[in-house]
Amino acid sequence: MNAWLALAAMVATGTTAVVYCNFSFRVMPRLAALAPADGILRMQGFNRNAVRPPFMAAFFGAALLSVLLAVRAVTAGPGTAAPVPGALLVGGAVLYLAGFVLTVVYHVPRNESLARLDPRAAGAVPVWRAYLREWTRANTVRAVLSTGSAAVFCAAAVLSA
Repeated sequence: MNAWLALAAMVATGTTAVVYCNFSFRVMPRLAALAPADGILRMQGFNRNAVRPPFMAAFFGAALLSVLLAVRAVTAGPGTAAPVPGALLVGGAVLYLAGFVLTVVYHVPRNESLARLDPRAAGAVPVWRAYLREWTRANTVRAVLSTGSAAVFCAAAVLSA
């Protein structure tokens, strides 16, 4: 059962990793190349569209699976699970949940602040430049955490099978 759950977690965390990597390495550099008002408008649109079922299912599903697998690993009785996969399950969960928390406490407030920004306002350009730099840096951290989590869940699934 842990092998299948770990595979599901690998897919969910891997999906978020792909989205984060795409934003850090493709989308944000392209937005930075646009006129600031156009970049702001596009990012505001991306942020609105992110809160839709496909990404939310992967984002929250990965968190739920992470918690479930970590709890199962920690509460498994002696002899019910190999210690290495259990440690991997907890490790994969910790990596993903660190990125999840980063999203909630760092990215969501910045996205909400950007949503209120008038792209044509006089002070919008420096706010946008700082947002691009800081948001992308933290997003890359989320990408690394989610990628690491997917890799660890994959290893746990292989070792649990």
